[in-house]
Amino acid sequence: MSCFKVPIFSVFVIFISVAHCFETIKRTPNFYIDWENDRFIKDGRSWQYVAGGFHYFRTVPEYWARTISTAKSAGLNAIQSYVAWDMHEPRKGTYNFRGRMDIVRFIKEVQRQDMALILRVGPYICAEKSFGGLPAWLLTIPDMKVRTTNPLFLAAVKEWLGVLLQEIRPFLYNNGGPIIMLQIENEYGVFGCDPEYLSRMYDLFYSELGDEVVYFTVDGPGDYKCGSYNDTKVLTTIDYLEDNDKGQFTEQYFRELRRFQPRGPLVNSEYYTGFLDKWGSPHKTRAAVTLGDGIRKLLSLGANLALFVWHGGSNFGLDGADYTATATYDYDAPLSESGDIKRDKYWAIRDVIDEFFPKSLLPEPQPIPKLYGKTVHLQQRKSLVDLLTHKNFIVYNQFPLKMEEMGELEGIIGYKHELSAPLVNAQLAIQGLHDRAYVLVDGRFVKVVKREEEGSFAVSGKTEITILVENMGYMAWLSQGLGDYSNEYKGMKNVTINGKVLEKWKHYKMETDRVDGTDLIAENVDNTRDKLVKVDYTRDRQNSTRKRYWYNRKPLLHKGPTVFSGELELAPSELLDTFVDTTCWSKGFLMVNGRVVGRYWPDAGPQYTLYVPGVFWREGINKITMVELQSQCDHLTVSLTDKHVINGPVHNDQV
Repeated sequence: MSCFKVPIFSVFVIFISVAHCFETIKRTPNFYIDWENDRFIKDGRSWQYVAGGFHYFRTVPEYWARTISTAKSAGLNAIQSYVAWDMHEPRKGTYNFRGRMDIVRFIKEVQRQDMALILRVGPYICAEKSFGGLPAWLLTIPDMKVRTTNPLFLAAVKEWLGVLLQEIRPFLYNNGGPIIMLQIENEYGVFGCDPEYLSRMYDLFYSELGDEVVYFTVDGPGDYKCGSYNDTKVLTTIDYLEDNDKGQFTEQYFRELRRFQPRGPLVNSEYYTGFLDKWGSPHKTRAAVTLGDGIRKLLSLGANLALFVWHGGSNFGLDGADYTATATYDYDAPLSESGDIKRDKYWAIRDVIDEFFPKSLLPEPQPIPKLYGKTVHLQQRKSLVDLLTHKNFIVYNQFPLKMEEMGELEGIIGYKHELSAPLVNAQLAIQGLHDRAYVLVDGRFVKVVKREEEGSFAVSGKTEITILVENMGYMAWLSQGLGDYSNEYKGMKNVTINGKVLEKWKHYKMETDRVDGTDLIAENVDNTRDKLVKVDYTRDRQNSTRKRYWYNRKPLLHKGPTVFSGELELAPSELLDTFVDTTCWSKGFLMVNGRVVGRYWPDAGPQYTLYVPGVFWREGINKITMVELQSQCDHLTVSLTDKHVINGPVHNDQV
């Protein structure tokens, strides 16, 4: 009897090879849905996530690391972020992946801190962003219908996804990166109910990435019947606000979801830590204890959740938000706009997570130093009308053109009409105004006209009518039955005098580099100040008051759109985060070293200070510019403080 003999060395080699093969399989990252057992599988094990909502484009990249680390210190194991198409492709075919839009840098930082990443691609994202994150240049394309099967829209989305998805493909979890899930559309069920549109959107994603990643949708309770896919190729998740300590609505919403999608992990993709603020409306908050109780209920049901938001950040610039949203996106989140923890909410979240998962060993984050106690004296520059009409002429047209027709998608547009005869108490009306007009006659500021405001007002003049129209951001959200976005243009349709339409208009655009120019000192303007007299007085406004300080001096110029600027010298140790107090001003936007920080509107509230990240400053001389649209501050100063006032008095009659 004989047997097959194998050399001992060969057996050893085979053993090592097999062991290496198993180790390779073991180490290969994989993330997928176990539909039968209603769970996520990550690297072969059941996995439940608590993600922190944090939008990279609302925070400067220098602060991404600390924002992610605070989430990790509270026990969160994932980050969730929208992707802003409008900011990545501000002009058709021109892409931006630098600075705040360096999404690859953001992804790498998430991975460096060993966190999973969920990206909400959309392409429509809402997020209280201007046009819901869709680029406004879509509105310049004739016959465009967004969020539909319109071939023009689908072609634009296909081109954008072809760029974005290939940019992030190497960072999918199954390819060794941190990205575990991608969202298709967002809350579509409140806008439309076209399964063909959803199918086409899925096809656009799948044609680029196949099944390399988990896809999901987000809709409110019941809205997923129109907004999601009733199959296992896309996971249906929900969003809602739970303010009942017993969690009865949580259980009800998930029972209803099970009737639509019987299997799969349960997910609340937007569990609200607070809520958004709007100009002229009170600051929104949510109690820490209620937040903690809601998270406990979700985790006890085995559900996954994303805190919306962990850190809100800022609506920087002039195109960062829907026209109703404030410059701050603080959201009453566990992390403030400046990145400091709110201890009650931070520990409410951390303590609940500790009940279900291993305790975080990371220390509580420390307060971030602030720059405060400085005052900047401003000088008046030329009026905004002078800046707009000086070398910024765009076109002459019989009737007013929309902003988009002039190739402008943000900021302010100027319209000028030369009178053929003097006006005496003539009735002027603006038709189809989006969003806000500042009317001047013969250079004199006459009136502010609000969006879609009806009626007329009396004007008198001899030579010209100038109207500055402010684009306050494109509408982010529409529900079924409220029409589409085709009417969301900026500018005005017509102007009438005593019922007759005015013809022959010159059009001008705003260039922020000229607005910030230091050589534009106004002529014949007394910018001198007498000794500061600390006089406090209050102005009653709908049973609320505001403290103001003023200089005892001759009155300065006029009300109306005007530019003011000043300088602030800083040492290297003073390049810190701060809040600029705009309480004494009216409405406009703030610039620091040529960069638009954001809008201020104390006349409406509730936000009275603007957050300025320390990285906006530079050693030496810094330039601060206020573009005031309505009424200047009496003493022409702004102060830097360490207190952020976003819950001040509101005056909704101003909005």
